[in-house]
Amino acid sequence: MNGTERRWSLRVLKLVTAMVMLVTIVAGSPAGGSVDVENAGAPKKLVILGASYAKSWGTPPLPGFAVVNRGVGGEQTAAMRARFQRDVVSARPDVVLIWGHINNITQSGAATAPDRAAAVKASAREDYASMLEQARAAGIEVILATEIPLAEPDGLVDQARALLGRLRGKESYAAKVNAQVRDLNAFVRQQAGREGFRLLDFELVFAPAGGARKSEYATEDRSHVTPAGYRALTDYAVRELSRRR
Repeated sequence: MNGTERRWSLRVLKLVTAMVMLVTIVAGSPAGGSVDVENAGAPKKLVILGASYAKSWGTPPLPGFAVVNRGVGGEQTAAMRARFQRDVVSARPDVVLIWGHINNITQSGAATAPDRAAAVKASAREDYASMLEQARAAGIEVILATEIPLAEPDGLVDQARALLGRLRGKESYAAKVNAQVRDLNAFVRQQAGREGFRLLDFELVFAPAGGARKSEYATEDRSHVTPAGYRALTDYAVRELSRRR
């Protein structure tokens, strides 16, 4: 074989190899789909929707996601539902993380008024259902998160009062709030399991043994989250979202 024939054979071999690779890629792609080499591995756009806990989380470095934070302090689920089209659907994300219902309990007085608690939680469940339907209609993947409980007061005087209250058979305010929050958390877990959504079980990060939130994860008001709490939250979310489904 002379030099010209050798060069021609190499060109033919390269062409055949390229065709084989192309056929392999196309065969491995979803039926009816196209191969987008340029955008392969591009991060998904994720909108975080919630209240002050979500807002203060900022834009955590979650693997595979470009995060947009749409948390608004002081909101209940009804307000989140009302702005879902504006702040989530209009942003055209691939994924939405819906997090937060503690304000439904604390702002309504449901923790100290059992006769009001049932209606408050029913409204929250309706808000969740509406947001899930809006996400489904827009083709947006959903990640649900459980709410985090309050911490108990941490001072010596507060601890003494709490102990005295328990001896008298009385629950603290934090315990009353947390009981209602956990009831809605059970609903969130149920929805995630039923619909096949990813779940970030934040409650288990902040109160793994049940009861109140770990003290180091609560600010002086025993409600908002410390930097250590957000680091724990991010570490947990990174682990969970890195797992294959």
